[in-house]
Formats: sequence, structure tokens, C-alpha cells
Amino acid sequence: AAVAVAAVLSATTLQGCDVPHVEGYLIAGNVEVSTHSLAAWRSMPDYWEQNAYVDPETGEMSFNSCMNRELSILEVCSGHGRCTSFDPEDLAHPLFFCKCDDEWGGVECDTRRKRQSIAWFLSLLFGPLALDELYLGIPAQTLTKLLWTVMGCMIAGVRLAPGFAMVVVGWLFDVVRIGTGPVLTRNYRVQEDLPRLAFAICTVLYFSALAFLVALASMYWTVLSRRRHYDQMLCYSSTKVLA
Repeated sequence: AAVAVAAVLSATTLQGCDVPHVEGYLIAGNVEVSTHSLAAWRSMPDYWEQNAYVDPETGEMSFNSCMNRELSILEVCSGHGRCTSFDPEDLAHPLFFCKCDDEWGGVECDTRRKRQSIAWFLSLLFGPLALDELYLGIPAQTLTKLLWTVMGCMIAGVRLAPGFAMVVVGWLFDVVRIGTGPVLTRNYRVQEDLPRLAFAICTVLYFSALAFLVALASMYWTVLSRRRHYDQMLCYSSTKVLA
């Protein structure tokens, strides 16, 4: 039953540009089927336009500036990379592509990468608010992380320990995931500009300080609660003696 429902839902969400051909297969009568003037996949950004470069001589868009012998070393790869051979052992028919600098990405090195250090810093300070995923440009993960945090807070309202652990585990997971390697963004990986030693020391010190503050606050409220309880018992005993 579940498979049949999924098949029906999939069939009703398919997108096409023409009315489906039903003549000869069934008697449909006057069937009105809503169509699209442009398929969804055609409305996406064109790969050629995204990764082409403008030839300075002709002013036209071309592909792979490294194979244009008229360009200088400063004009290839948008000036943010160098040309390298795809197969160094192929001397008869060499094929060159751009090898971008660390802070740039794309076929023509024309897109600045997101920085790992900024993503990690946002995750360290504002991880439960999903600002790190928002910076990386991944809306689905941003929404998922926010829902996870809200769910953890709701559980913490009923039972503090499980809800608090739920939020902290998800938070710490993303801090370590982003800090240990160049994670993927919406288009490319982040620029790897965070030293491993700095990441390890700062992360341990930050969470240690945070744990110390939480323990200090817990100790304060425990002492305050016991003092109130003691004062109530003392007041009760005095009232009982006077009575």
C-alpha cells in the first residue's frame, strides 16, 4: 500500500512540456492536463554559462581558457590559478585544465570559496542556531539543525539532561566535522585555512570553559535551593515551638 501511494504521488508531481499521449490506450474523454512551458531542469543555471570565460579577442564565451594559446599566463583561469596537464604522460595530445589557488574554485577559478575558519568559528559560537550551515549555503541542513535544536529544547523542558545532551552532541559534532577538514558548501569545498593545532586547542579550551561555567551555575543554584529549604525548615520549627 505504501509503495502504491508513493507511486501515485510521484506520478502527480512529474513535470513535462507536452500533453501526455493517451489516444489508443484508454478513453479519456475531455482530459485537461496542466503542463509547463519550460521543464524544471531547463530553468536551472546553464553549465556552459557558469563555467565559460569571455575571450578577450572576440568577446565571445568559450570553454577552458588553458587551451587558448593566445592568452597570457595572467589571463588564464581568471588570474586565480595556473594551467596543469590532465595527464602528464600524454605528450602527443596534451590536455590542460585550471588548477585554482586555495581561495578560489570553479572550472575557471572565478568563484571565491567559503573559508573553513569562519565556518568553524560560527559553529563554535552559534552552532545550535545553525549559523554555520547558513554560512555554508545549505538550506536543508540549516533547517534540520534548527529543528534538532528546538526538539532538544522541548525535551529539556521535560527532562533537562536528555534534552541538553541532545543539543550539545549535535553542536559538538558539527564543530569537529567543520574543523577537521574542508567540508562541502553549496558548490565547492571550503578553503582549508584553519590550522589543525589551533582548532584542537581552541575547541578544547572553549568547551572546557563552557562546562566550567555550567558546573558553576549548577552549583550556585543547588546551594541556593538548599539554603531556601533550610530557611523554610527553620521557620517551620520556630513557628511550631511558638505554637
